[in-house]
Amino acid sequence: MDRQAPELIRAGSEVDFIVDFYSRMLALLDQGAVSSVFDLLGAEIRPLPSELRGRLEADIALAIRLRENVEHKLKREHELIALNETARDLSAMRDTDQVLQAIIRRARQLVGSDIAYLSAAPDDRSPLHVRATEGVISEAFATIIVPRDVGICGSVVRTRRPCQSGQYRSDRRFHHDPVIDAAIQSEGVVSILGIPLELEAHIIGVLFVADRYERVYNPQEISILQSLGTFAALAIENARLLEEGQRALSMARDANLALRAKADDIESAAIAHERLTELIARGGSLEDLRHRVATLLGGDAIILDERQIAIAGGLPDAMPENGLASAIRESVRLGRSVQFEAAPAGIVTVAAVTSGAVRLGALVFIRSKPMSSPEIRTLERAALVTGIVLLSMERVAETAYRNVADIISALLRGTSDPFGPEGSQALPAGVSLSWPVTILLVSCKDGFAAHLPQALRAAASGRQTIGAAFNGDLAVATANHDWMELARRIAAALEEGGRHTYNIVASQPVSDIAAATAEYQRLRRALALLRSLGQSGRVVPEKVLSLYALLFDGQGEDAARQFIHQTIGHLLDHDRRRKAHLAPTLFAYFETGRSLQRAADMLAIHVNTMRQRLDAIGAICPDWSEPNRGLELHMALRLHRLSETLPA
Repeated sequence: MDRQAPELIRAGSEVDFIVDFYSRMLALLDQGAVSSVFDLLGAEIRPLPSELRGRLEADIALAIRLRENVEHKLKREHELIALNETARDLSAMRDTDQVLQAIIRRARQLVGSDIAYLSAAPDDRSPLHVRATEGVISEAFATIIVPRDVGICGSVVRTRRPCQSGQYRSDRRFHHDPVIDAAIQSEGVVSILGIPLELEAHIIGVLFVADRYERVYNPQEISILQSLGTFAALAIENARLLEEGQRALSMARDANLALRAKADDIESAAIAHERLTELIARGGSLEDLRHRVATLLGGDAIILDERQIAIAGGLPDAMPENGLASAIRESVRLGRSVQFEAAPAGIVTVAAVTSGAVRLGALVFIRSKPMSSPEIRTLERAALVTGIVLLSMERVAETAYRNVADIISALLRGTSDPFGPEGSQALPAGVSLSWPVTILLVSCKDGFAAHLPQALRAAASGRQTIGAAFNGDLAVATANHDWMELARRIAAALEEGGRHTYNIVASQPVSDIAAATAEYQRLRRALALLRSLGQSGRVVPEKVLSLYALLFDGQGEDAARQFIHQTIGHLLDHDRRRKAHLAPTLFAYFETGRSLQRAADMLAIHVNTMRQRLDAIGAICPDWSEPNRGLELHMALRLHRLSETLPA
């Protein structure tokens, strides 16, 4: 509050103070200030006469009560909105069986399983009945009734977490039922994964995928099935609520008008939900999803990846980057959409797209007017669908990447010609690669090649380029003549990901599989030499290092540095202490065929200075002029010079 209020009382009239006091109190009410702020007004009126102070204190108390009433009404309003949104969401589905069938079909496709099925129960005590199946052959399997303490189903219900088994029939972690085991055996099922269908505090069902061979389901597959499980849980619960609503409607005709008004809102949300569900069930693209969201909500929709780069649609130029980034972070924290105004673009609503603790991107919606609560819920549902589509695309990309990894392995191991008439058919769509190729080998100490980030994959791919992890390194084959530009892109992707301990070596162009295998061995020796020299962040042709790499091959991690230290260490230490130039002088002398004059010219010094420096070198290394010793010194000086002049 204004600290000059007492002075105003003394300097001005009491009426002016009271007018100013009530003006500020009304402003606090308008701003929605908390009750503690009004207490500061009470501190300002203490110097006033007791009668006037008592009246003002009573008005402050009234203002606090008014504020509390407003807060209570706002809280009640928020509760009613939440109740309305819940009723709308759970009443959206019309044909539950059709939706469940589409969900398990999609689950089977996304995880690539032999079988998918869904079991559900009417309450949290009844056994679970199979509601929908996909890929099942025997009729007995579709009629399974599973008690809540049997098999994987019982484990999922008990722990409320996904559960899997690679050898279910022999897995003694679970209680087995002979009838159920017989039905599973009739299908030839070996591996099973169960995902809980949880609604509030109850497990209402379990979504399963199964395979007829031993398999371990990875976290990404489990995550995408959990997203699909959310749809299944809502569809089952919505069907139950819809049935209860219909019974209530037949028993209470006098509430028909009120129910009709609510039904209109639910209908519009149901249409949006059905369209989004249909889109994911048929495997729509990101552009299809973006267009559908824009059409449903009447605005412009943009889909961003985890780096906030638009991958469907485009952000307007006027969009503030800081505001967008802040909104995405807030949406991740809150678990719901966030709105902010970005003139002249309009009102921006951001819904983060996540999968568990992983942020996949964001769905951004822009239009001139704010969104209503039902529209916000539709956008948030669309963000969930976006996450499923992104995870599906990532799975497709992983499959394509595995094909590329097989091609790179065949190339470097020399097992087959991947660019010949037959091998080229396995190249990814849009890639045209043939002999000759240049091979780049990228080494990184933190083992990044085991899980290459998407940005690095993009940098190491193109129409004439493929790249994949091989033997702990990133191997890239390219027909592009400008291999240095490709290396720069890879280096930029590495540095953007926070990795600076890489080295990149490039081969000469090779024209057949035998040459590629031999060149790969030379590249590995070159990387080993760079590590031995303590280098990082270097991009260099292999031919620059080939002679020295061969000499130190298999000699140990620090062999090159130890050789330099043991051979010319005293000379280098002298130069560092005295700020002398004896090592460059001896290098120039050897490089010019032991010519005093040419070495002096090379160093731009007088020939007498050259003689003086050689005398100083003789004092440190008395045997430097002997042929064998001179050869060792020359090689050590070249290695030292090489480690200082390699391009970064």
